[in-house]
Parts: sequence; C-alpha cells; structure tokens
Amino acid sequence: MNEQSQFIETAERLNRIRLARALAILSPLKRDLLRLIPLLFHYHRAGYPGYNGSMTPSGIFNYAPSESELAACDTLDLVKPTQHQVKQTAIEGVYSMGSMASFGQNPKSDIDVWLVHDRLLTKEECRLLEDKSSLLTAWFAQYGLEVNIYLVHPEQFSKASISEDESLHPIGQEHSGSAQHWLLLEEFYRSQIRLAGKTVAWWPNAQRADELLYLGDVSHIPASEYFGASLWQLYKGLDKPHKALLKVLLLEAYATEYPDTLLVSEKVWQRTIDGDFSAANDAYYLLYESIEVYLEKQQDWSRLEIVRRCFYLKCGIRLSEFEQAKDWRYHKLRSLVDSWNWSQSLIDTLDHCEDWHCGQLQWFNEQLNELMLGSYQTLIQFASINKLNGSFRLSELGLLTRKLHTYFSADTQQIISLNRLWSDSIAEPDLTIIYSHNDNEYCLYRCPPYSRNFIGQRAVYRSRSKAKLLAWATLNGVSTQVTTWYEFANGSGKSEYLTTAAKRLIPFFESEEKHVSKMDLYQPWRYKKLILLLNFNSDPTAQWQGQEIMVDYMNANIFSLGRRQQNMLASIDIISLSSWGEWHCHHYEGELGILNALAFIIPGIRQAAEDISIEVISCSAKLKSQFERTVTGLVQRAVRLSLQVSSSSTLVYPLKVGKVQYGIFFNSKGMVFQDLKDAKAFYQQLTMKKVIELPRPDLGNEPFTKIPDVIQDFAAHGAIQYFLRQGEHGLDVFVLNEQNELNHYVQQGANVDELVSQVSHHHAFEEPDTSAQRFNLPQFFRLIRIDGRLRAIPFGVSVDEAEMDF
Repeated sequence: MNEQSQFIETAERLNRIRLARALAILSPLKRDLLRLIPLLFHYHRAGYPGYNGSMTPSGIFNYAPSESELAACDTLDLVKPTQHQVKQTAIEGVYSMGSMASFGQNPKSDIDVWLVHDRLLTKEECRLLEDKSSLLTAWFAQYGLEVNIYLVHPEQFSKASISEDESLHPIGQEHSGSAQHWLLLEEFYRSQIRLAGKTVAWWPNAQRADELLYLGDVSHIPASEYFGASLWQLYKGLDKPHKALLKVLLLEAYATEYPDTLLVSEKVWQRTIDGDFSAANDAYYLLYESIEVYLEKQQDWSRLEIVRRCFYLKCGIRLSEFEQAKDWRYHKLRSLVDSWNWSQSLIDTLDHCEDWHCGQLQWFNEQLNELMLGSYQTLIQFASINKLNGSFRLSELGLLTRKLHTYFSADTQQIISLNRLWSDSIAEPDLTIIYSHNDNEYCLYRCPPYSRNFIGQRAVYRSRSKAKLLAWATLNGVSTQVTTWYEFANGSGKSEYLTTAAKRLIPFFESEEKHVSKMDLYQPWRYKKLILLLNFNSDPTAQWQGQEIMVDYMNANIFSLGRRQQNMLASIDIISLSSWGEWHCHHYEGELGILNALAFIIPGIRQAAEDISIEVISCSAKLKSQFERTVTGLVQRAVRLSLQVSSSSTLVYPLKVGKVQYGIFFNSKGMVFQDLKDAKAFYQQLTMKKVIELPRPDLGNEPFTKIPDVIQDFAAHGAIQYFLRQGEHGLDVFVLNEQNELNHYVQQGANVDELVSQVSHHHAFEEPDTSAQRFNLPQFFRLIRIDGRLRAIPFGVSVDEAEMDF
C-alpha cells in the first residue's frame, strides 16, 4: 500500500469514528435528521423537503444511501428514493464542520454543513442550490435542529483567479465574507466529517486526485489574516462570547509561534497517523490544549481559569449530576477537571448556568469582554507589521468594526445589553439603588433595602447616572412589571417613582426592533427611539406649594412658574436608541437643562426624518401631566421646525426659561438658543443665513466657495467620515472628524480604492491611541452627481445586500 492510500484509509477511519461519536451524542430523531442531509441533496424530487423546482442541481459524487438513511425516511414520513445513480453529479461532497462530534458538541449545538459543488455550476445553478439550502434549514428547524448550509466552490481557497462572485459570500450573520480565508479552511480541516462524497485530502503535502477533495494548503497562513479573523470572532462573540473567546485565544497562540505555527489540524493528523483515536485526539480538546500550553508559558493563570470555564461550559456535560449520560468524552473531562482542582461548589455553579442571576452574568460578561479585547490588542500589534490582507474587502472591515463599536465602545453613556448566555430569566423581585459618595456613582443591588441584605453582596451594575441603572435593568429583563424598586436611605414614597418609571419603560424596550441592516451601519446613525425622563434625579415640585389645577387654568409656563419665575424642570435624562442598535443615556440638569437637551437631540432627529418614537415620562411628585404634555409638545414642535427648515432658512421659536426669554433657532444643521434681551446678538443671529456651520476648512487655492450641503447633512458626532470625489486633477477629499471639524485636500495621483486602503490601514494599525479608538474606523462615502444632485453613496455597498441584517 502506497503512502497516499494509507493516508486515505486512515482519514476514513477517523471519519467513521467521528460520525459514530456525533450520532452517539444526538437524540434518536436528530440522528435521523443528520442522516437525511446528504440524501436530500442527492435526490431532488417533488414532495421532498427543500424541493424548489426541477432546475436545481442535485447528485453527490459516488453516493448511495445506506440502510440507516433509508430507515430515516420512514421515521420522517418520506417516500424512500428509488435506488439509482445520478449520472451527472453536481456536488463533490457534503461535510459537517465545527463542534460536531467533538468536546464542543452540546445539546444546543448547531450543525454547520459545507456543500462543495462542482466548479462548472453556473451562478444561477448556485443560487438555486442556495435557495434549496435555505428551505432545508427551515425544515430542520421545525424539529429543533439548527442546520446552517454553506455553498463552497472547490477552488475558492486554492485558485487566485477565481472571481469574487464565485469565491466569497458577502459578509453576514453566518458568513465571514473576506474576514478570514485560510484560517477558516484550517478549522474545516481539523473538524470536518464527511457525510457523503469525496474524501477530504486534509493531511500535510496532500496530492490532488480525482477521488479526493483538495481545497488548498494551510501550512503557511499569511499574518495579515489574523486581524480579519480576530474581528470576525469578536463579532461572533456578541452572541456566543464563551465560544468566540476560545477561538480568539487560539489565534493569539498561533500568532506567537508565527511563522513556525503548529496548527491544531496538524496536531490532529499527527496523532491520527500515530494510531491515536482516543478522546484526547479531538479537535476541540486540542484547541483547548494549545491555549493552555500558551497561557502556561505566559504564566497567565487568571486568563487560563476563564478559558477552562468556557471550555467546560461549551462541552455541556454536567459532572455534578449523577444521572448524566457518560458518553465518550465524560471520563476525559472528569480527569481534566480533577487536575484543575476545582471545588464542588464551582462545578455546581457552572452546571446550573441556566439559573445564573444578572450579577453572575454581568461578571462573566465583563471577564469575557476583557479577555477578548486583550487578545484583539495583541493580534493588532502582530498584524500591524503587515499590510491589510489584499483579499479583505475594506467595506467589510468598516462594517465589522462599526458593529463591534456598538458593543465594545468606551462611551460611558452607552447602555450595553447583557448577554444572557444560558440563563432563561434574570428577573428580580427587588432592586435597590445606593449612592456611593466615595466613588461618586450609583450602585444597583438585587435585594430589598435592609442593611443585612448587603453583607457579602456585590453591586450588579454601577453608573454615575441613576437613570442609566434603571434603563440597564429594564433593557435586560432584570426589572419587570412585578419588580419593586427602592432607593436606600430614602422613604418608601421616594422609591415609588422608581418602580413607576421602570414599569413605564418596559414596553419601549420590549418592542425594541433588533433589525440593524448593513445600510444602517454604512450610513450615519440616527435616532429610532427617544425616552425623556423628567425630574428623575431632583424634583423641585416636591417643595412647591401651588395648585396644579391653576397651572392648567392659567396655561402657566412650567419652565418659568409663578412670581418667582421658577423653572420646575431640574433634570432631564435622555434614553435613546440609534439606528446602529445602540442605547445611550445622557443627563442634563440645571436652569438650561431643557435647552441643552433639545440642542443635543435635534441633529439625530433631523436625520431620522419622521420615523422616530418619542416618549416623555415625568417622575415629579406634582405637575406630572403638565410636564409630560408640555415637554412632549415642545419636542414635537422642535422636530417639526427642524424638518421644515432648508439650507437657506432659519426658524425661530421663543421660550421663557426661568427669568430669561430665549430664542430657539433651527436650521438645516441643528439648533442653538440665544438670550433675546441681547438685541445685538439676536439681530446677528437673524441676519446669518446659517446659524450653525461646520468649521470652515482651509481650502488653500481651491476655487470652492462653500462645503457641499450633502456633507453637512451626513455629519454625525463621534464618527470619522471621508467624502471622496474623483476630479480631473486628483481626488477631492473632505474629512469630518468626531467633532465635525472639516478639512479638505486634493490627493494627486490616487484613486478612491487606494485612498480607502491607506486610510483604513492607518486607523487600524498606526493610530497611537488604538485602545481608545479601538473600532471607531472611518466611514467612507463617494460624492456622485445623480440627476443633477450631489449625493453621498456609502463605499462598498451593493443594492442586493443593503437591507441584510448584520
């Protein structure tokens, strides 16, 4: 027997063992569903799940259904197929990859399937196969089995000349797009199971052969790919951080050995060829082992402890439960845990992760995020010596970083959603807020306000904003309709407003639309929801002696009430949801709080047009209805006026606040307010065509008289934006920084793609303060004239994928 034949036989033996292990972990129904995956792609007939017309390609290389696969047809009430060979097979093989048949497979694991099609299939035939795959995914889901099916071109990894349309799906929730290439193939090699079709030639120095599937050589993965892969794993970590952390740390371990990296796929093969088919020769276990060896060398015991917990939780085996089925992994995991010297109480806590309360989840989330960001910084430093991977689409880099910015932002006003991981419900019957004078922040505890309850307790959330505590608890389901809120060291009457406000917030968070499309992320953010909490921190109405009915009768101004002309609005908290899916909480107080709050929200309201939900909640002891009615009317008027103005007009609305009459000026760029008693300033404002202008750029000798209006319309605080226009003498570049300060220059001898690449590389790797900026990479727009009007078109977006969720 020659070496190639020996390798094929050895690979097939490992494949049989892996398939048997996968089936052993699945329930009887899910075993039959798994067996049907290749059968339903080989036979394409009306009445079968996934049938979408006669033109869809079918047939798998060298496939014939086994007895167990035919028996699965009976179980699922499918007519058994006639025994015939498909003459022209369109599919080279069907393979699972990922955690199936490994230590990482647990009862909730999904199944990722690669469908490697014939290289001669047309684009339309591939589209039909994708449609069929989507129908099959929906059919499997009816039975509680999540099957994700990916079409793979047999040459997309190995052949540089393959077109972009054929080789890469656009990036999406389940497609890594151009973010990773060879590292994705390496994961496939180390974990694949052949369900049908050609044997995968995944061993080192494999030779091509007609009966084998050879996708490429992963022995020399380019360093630049680690950056894109780490971004992708961080993105996947938004849903499953414990799983993503293991993969990010594996990348970090790989990078430290570069260029002599010993890949997990190579370790698996070496043990296989040495005759080791034990549980220790498992792709997921060896992934953990590689990280363990790396962290032990670093003497990084704290990270290693979190990694061990993530690995244990991913396995889904509960060692504290005596009735736990003892599958092929059990004894290996038991010996591992014993070697880690874990206490029984820790094992019990991990085994009951579905019952974790919000404090435990918050702590674990913080640990995972800190570790993932630490690895990301390490990988950035590693990748910074290389240029961005040429195959990495820069538009996808922008999408990934912008999505990550919505979660890992250092903005203290942002309210981060709590990843519930495994917990079904984290609702609490009692929540108490305590103000820490030492730390100048509010602390949230999950107990009633009795001193004995706080012994040994850790605050589940902290913030300098009291409203942010309320919003965080309500957004994450910690506070529900039956939760009672307290404020420590204050009477029960003082705490009642917290409970009332929390209940009124619930519908706005429950109805939150999770949909964030690619186009949303390509464009400047805009408001989708605004919730205004009035007098939440301090309440002048508690000491007010007047009569509420007289305020209504006299149509009095609550911003300048009574003989003392007192502003009864002492504080205003703005809770907002943006089109990027970000929740923020901003606090304003003092005499001018209402005017400063309006000036803050108007730019985001203008970009939202009329598609915005606004709610006003008064937390004051008195004048509740008057506050809500007045502020709602004021905000609606501000929205109306800001939408009516044009680039050449300014609208003014007078409002008395305290003892001062203010003019509120609206134009196409936002809002400012001015004391109307200052006549000189007032007339200056009225005569100006634009009240609020972006700082004038230094245009040098360029013959521009003003900034294109479209740039000002797209301006967004907190974002770096490049507007690019190809001219006869070079590339016109307008740059808005995070403070909306504008610069302009002409780049000679450069095209749009080159400039986007250079700028992206600079911001990704060469910014001195990368930890602070992290994911705030620039947005790029092309300035193009359409039907005589200058438009800003997001760079790299196609119409087909613009509305795709991301």
